[in-house]
Amino acid sequence: MRDALTLHTAVVPHLLRVVPRMPLALGAGPALAICALPLVLSTGLQPSDAALLLRISAVLCVVPAAFALDDPAATTTAALPFPQAVRRSLRLALLCVPLAVIWTACGLLLKAAMNPDDRVALPLAELCLEALALGAATILLAVLGLRLSGGERGSTLAAPGSVLLPLVLVLSPGRERLFAVPHSASWDASRWVWASALVVTAAITAVLLREQRPTGQHRHSAGHDAPDSSLSGDPHEAIRP
Repeated sequence: MRDALTLHTAVVPHLLRVVPRMPLALGAGPALAICALPLVLSTGLQPSDAALLLRISAVLCVVPAAFALDDPAATTTAALPFPQAVRRSLRLALLCVPLAVIWTACGLLLKAAMNPDDRVALPLAELCLEALALGAATILLAVLGLRLSGGERGSTLAAPGSVLLPLVLVLSPGRERLFAVPHSASWDASRWVWASALVVTAAITAVLLREQRPTGQHRHSAGHDAPDSSLSGDPHEAIRP
């Protein structure tokens, strides 16, 4: 256990160097900007407007997660001495933790821009379900994208999907039930929908992240383990012309 922990700790600095910084900056910068603007302008933000801005910032923070699993050197890193699922989980954590901090900062900025009496009407913890569910769906698309691209570019599927999925939900007939106004009649029901979506997508992603044995390696192992016909049966068969 200690050796495994030491190995994982040692590899973190190497994984930090391949964190997709450009998508992180392009997503986090605008998210923080749109949430800081009402505070700078001292507009006295209403709870419904704050919820809308926080939902937009959630989409902006989710997009960088589409690039978390990109690994152009997948054929090389596959030979590293620890499971692929662990390596990918570490890559996800190194990007998703900063994104979670940024989204929380967005929420605090919006609360600061609201009147003190209205701040309790912006439930950050419950709105976080939407951000988490969208993030889990994006990561699921990234895992599927890895399978379609030989383990190298999960973002080919996840990047457009992270933008199209919220658009489809916003344009769907049930958008009022999904993106309900906080504390409205449909608010509690919408939280159950997002929580269920989060659990389902997270479970599917966890299953797909499990180690998959390459086909070529499987065949090689099968051929290696097969008994040599020249060493079985009648020993004279091996030298008979």
